[in-house]
Amino acid sequence: MENYNQLHSGKEYMWMPVGHFQSEKGLYAEFRYNYEDVRTFSLYGGKNFSGGKVMKYSATPMLGYSFGNFEGLSVAANTDLEWKSLYFSSQTQYSFSTQTNADHFFFSWSEVGVSISEKIFAGFAMQYTGQRNETLTETGFVAGLNFGNLTIPVYVFNPFVSNRYFVFGLNYEMNFKKNKIR
Repeated sequence: MENYNQLHSGKEYMWMPVGHFQSEKGLYAEFRYNYEDVRTFSLYGGKNFSGGKVMKYSATPMLGYSFGNFEGLSVAANTDLEWKSLYFSSQTQYSFSTQTNADHFFFSWSEVGVSISEKIFAGFAMQYTGQRNETLTETGFVAGLNFGNLTIPVYVFNPFVSNRYFVFGLNYEMNFKKNKIR
């Protein structure tokens, strides 16, 4: 479970929960709220491929459907790379609107950083949105704490200009592995 809270001066507070489930065989499901647009639910399904010994990798291609303020279909991928204490992660999607008054869009949220210790990480974050002939690129910083299965990331986007904003996360991971009976 991921729980993000966006605080932006002059704009309404936004809560963005994201839930993930992955089976032992790599089948993947995800739900989102307020992610593609305000008051929009999204459901995704896909398959995770992961491995690596020196450099660990994970890639999850997905198909999704959104309904609410934005209605449409999405092609998406979550990717992660880890090498020693360095990491890279990206969530990328192209969403096709099924509404006549809404545009298709491309969105990517990427991070690159370092695990300073088992409990502390920091790095850079970037969001990119492309819609029609307009693009928006927002860069910033991320820092966070790990407490076992609990992660608390804090982001600041556009840190050096007046329209800076913050995203606070509270994320929890749990495993439901079956015990094998012999």
